[in-house]
Amino acid sequence: MRRKPAQVGIDELVEAAVAVAFDEGLRALSAATVAARADTTAKVVLHHRPDMSAFVAEVFQRIVGAELAEVKRVVLAHPAPPVQLSALLETLALPVRMDVDAVWLESWSLGRRNPALGAAVRAEEGAWHAFVAAVIRRGVRSEDFLPADPETVAHLLLAVIDGVNAYSLVGYHSEIDRMRLLTAVVRSELGVVRSVEPAERVAQG
Repeated sequence: MRRKPAQVGIDELVEAAVAVAFDEGLRALSAATVAARADTTAKVVLHHRPDMSAFVAEVFQRIVGAELAEVKRVVLAHPAPPVQLSALLETLALPVRMDVDAVWLESWSLGRRNPALGAAVRAEEGAWHAFVAAVIRRGVRSEDFLPADPETVAHLLLAVIDGVNAYSLVGYHSEIDRMRLLTAVVRSELGVVRSVEPAERVAQG
């Protein structure tokens, strides 16, 4: 017998929905698919989250919020802005992040017709922008980077990151080629030669 509302917590439903999003995509999220993962009924899912459009946005934010928190821990473990920037690029380029990249890319499309998801995408992109701009701002202040507008460079860098991550999902260009694109941006905009070149990182495994 499938479990009743009192037997299923919202955290469990969110975890089930995250699993669906990773395995089948945000587009596959429905009361039925989440219920199947959580071993309950669609009625129970709708009891806890009656607005599925808002629930899709919530699941998206859970996924990308966790990613940002993890990247912040990795990047801020280093005190020097150039090393922080290098760690940021290296971390975001890891193939293991392709599942999150896929969620991000799908969210931009689905957000056109899901206002709640669209708002969530704008909010999370804004959080990413604020973080990247802060890393750049520290480097400009310490004179490790060229004098540049952190807000503008953050926009440019995130746009390139989104682009190369889209490339990676369909195997367009090699990982090294994609990293060279990112390296070219930070060299031209910030005067930074990354401390770990793509070929070296791949060789280190």
